Amino acid sequence: MRNITGSPVENGDFFDRPADLARLQREFRSNANILLTAPRRVGKTSLVLRLCSLEKGVGRHGVYANVEGCHDELAFAEKLVDALNECGFHPELMNRVALCFRGARQALSGMKVGAAGVDMEMGEAEDPDHSTVGRALESIFRKIENSDTAVLLAIDEMPELLLALLRQEHGQDRVSRLLHWLRSLRQTYRRNIRWIFLGSIGLDSFVEERNLGKTINDLTPMSLEALTEEEAHAFLIALGESNDLLLDEAERSAIIAKVGWPLPYHLQMVFHALVDIGTRKSGTSAVEAAFTELMKPANLSRFDTWRQRLDEQFSAPDATTAKDILRHLCQHPEGRSREQMLNALMSTRRNADAAAVEDVLARMLLILQRDGYILEKNGSYAFRSFLLREYWNCREVR
Repeated sequence: MRNITGSPVENGDFFDRPADLARLQREFRSNANILLTAPRRVGKTSLVLRLCSLEKGVGRHGVYANVEGCHDELAFAEKLVDALNECGFHPELMNRVALCFRGARQALSGMKVGAAGVDMEMGEAEDPDHSTVGRALESIFRKIENSDTAVLLAIDEMPELLLALLRQEHGQDRVSRLLHWLRSLRQTYRRNIRWIFLGSIGLDSFVEERNLGKTINDLTPMSLEALTEEEAHAFLIALGESNDLLLDEAERSAIIAKVGWPLPYHLQMVFHALVDIGTRKSGTSAVEAAFTELMKPANLSRFDTWRQRLDEQFSAPDATTAKDILRHLCQHPEGRSREQMLNALMSTRRNADAAAVEDVLARMLLILQRDGYILEKNGSYAFRSFLLREYWNCREVR
């Protein structure tokens, strides 16, 4: 297992999570479509890539598509077709659909997209394979549905595409139409096709914020947690054995305690810092030195995505509120009550309506919990990750 601190891991670099994989496979056997909810850096993408690999191993197709770089409906459809094409599924049909998309892209060149965006209409037509982009893509799903082929479609970073659409003309309407179209697609073609959605921004939070919850109410939510303490020890043992840096139990325990929330990515980062130190110190002093290294100004950019996501995910006022909450909490490791946080927010919003600020606070606390920033225990809120808390303190307070 290599010491990888950036991209998702596959094959021998993947730390097996058999219970989570078994849960997903059981749901698919029950004809469920899945919304995989988990904070970022828990390992959702790596898990789903392994799931797709397992599907291929038993004669089914596991198709993974990361749509983060897509900026319109047509790009999304093209990404799906490219992913399906890699399976070798009906190449003649794929080529015809690709030609249809190419023509649609040329037609859009230099033109403004209307309120409906790219036409994703479904349903039979005189020329169902080419009358609209939606029908062209639907022709592929119809072919899969009428065959003996089972396909799992894993769609990563869907909220990123939706946020990109929102920033464009008629964005809200286009987002709604795309999500409704996808739901119709899932409902219509459900014998041989299964879906799983995942991403660093929660699709559940995205649709709830915009009153579009009914567009995903057919998805079965499943959560993925960080490693247990036992799994974290096994993870660090495997990492040490593969990279000629064996850690004793005291060192592993010190890493887990300092991290506070053993995400595979954060464990990889600490291990990488241990290697970067160069000269090994004895016992847990090496762990302390590794954490000091991680919190140096030059290394803080490794955590910046947690902060940047707030600006991407929320409106400017909501992003400011989220940052204010986290800035307050990072200074209180023991946690703070909702009332204490409300008082902290009101201290910088003296002319604001307290009830309105309290409503925003309640909404932000729910989303920040869902996305893995904070946790609540006995009415007290605190950073979930000690490592992230230290980053926030270095970045925002010190």
